[in-house]
Amino acid sequence: LLDHPRMHLSEDRVMLPNNKEIDYLRIMPVDNHAVAVIAINQKNEILLQREYSYPPNEIMWQLPGGGMESGESIEVAALRELSEESNITATLTEVIGFFYANNRRSDQKQYVVVCWDLKDKPGKADQEEFIENKWLGLEEINKLISTGEIVNMNLLAALHLFEKTYLSKKTYT
Repeated sequence: LLDHPRMHLSEDRVMLPNNKEIDYLRIMPVDNHAVAVIAINQKNEILLQREYSYPPNEIMWQLPGGGMESGESIEVAALRELSEESNITATLTEVIGFFYANNRRSDQKQYVVVCWDLKDKPGKADQEEFIENKWLGLEEINKLISTGEIVNMNLLAALHLFEKTYLSKKTYT
């Protein structure tokens, strides 16, 4: 139905588990998934970003991240996106899980990667992005969530994975 450099849409005829047939609009299967990066500095602060998002017409909180390039490993994609969006890199990474960002319309996975031991490394910026970096402690981040200032589903899901998997096995304040 649509073939665009950023999105490919298809309509399929699908048999549901109850044997009902329906037409189903979906984003075409992807061979490249996406990454969300939780970068932690020496003060145990997490890098959050404020970026303009056109559809809601808002500047929203997010994590560094984006699409993986074809053939790129999760860790390499995370480091590339971190460099492109924040001008830093990391020597240590850990993939802590993934989630489906839009399971009703896509099979694309959003991998969550924790990065630490950070160093400066300017990357090639994306012309569609307007990004402001902020280092915040987990308490500050949770306050932004509770006051409704963080509403980005990918950020909320990645932080939940971080708190439930990574923090349960690591020392973090």
